[in-house]
Amino acid sequence: MRIMIVDDHELFRNGLRFQLAAIDPELDVLDVDSFEEAIRLASEEGPLDKVFLDLMMPDMDWRDALSALRRLPEPPDVIVLSGADDVAIIRSAIDNGACGYIPKSLKGDVLESALRLILAGGFYITPEVFRGPRGGETVSRPTSNGEDIPLTPRQREVLAHIDAGLSNRQIAQAMTLSEATVKMHIGRLFKALGAQSRTDALAVARRRGML
Repeated sequence: MRIMIVDDHELFRNGLRFQLAAIDPELDVLDVDSFEEAIRLASEEGPLDKVFLDLMMPDMDWRDALSALRRLPEPPDVIVLSGADDVAIIRSAIDNGACGYIPKSLKGDVLESALRLILAGGFYITPEVFRGPRGGETVSRPTSNGEDIPLTPRQREVLAHIDAGLSNRQIAQAMTLSEATVKMHIGRLFKALGAQSRTDALAVARRRGML
C-alpha cells in the first residue's frame, strides 16, 4: 500500500511515518511538505492508496488541494490529519471529499486505533461532530412527520459508522470501545428507531432525515 503524508512540520511527518511503520512495516510511505508537491508527486509518480493531509499550509487553499487529489485518474483516499478541530471545518472537509478526519490532538492509543481503522479500509471521524452544543446532552432532530427520535451522541456516532459500512469490530476500534459495548449501543439504537437490522435502521434514519 502506498501512503503519502502531506504536512509542513517535519517532526510530525517523521512521527507519523514511524507510527505507520509500526502498524505495517510493508507500507510504502512518502512524505512532502506542501500541497503543490503532493499534487505533483501524486500526478507524476503513479497512484497512491491513501493520503494523510494537513489543512493549514501556506502554499494554497486546502479545499483546492483536496479537490485536485480527488480529480486524479486514480484518486487516493484522502484522510485529513489536522490540528484544526472545529466541527464546521471537519464537516467541510468531509463534504469536499475527505474519507476521514483525524485530529492531531488524539492520544497515542486512540490515534493508533484510528490509523489501523483507516488502513483497513474503514472511516474515522472525531466524535465531536455528532455531539450536541454541550456534548453530554441527548441530541434529537425533527423528523419528516413532525415527531422526534431522541438519540444520544454515542448512538448518533454509531449510526454514522454503520452508514459508512463499518463492522462492529471497526466501530469498536474507531470509538475505542469494546465490541460488547458497541453491540449494546446498536441494540439501543435499533430500539429507538424501531428497526430490526442495520439495513432497516439506515432506511428509517434516511426516511426521517437523520443522515
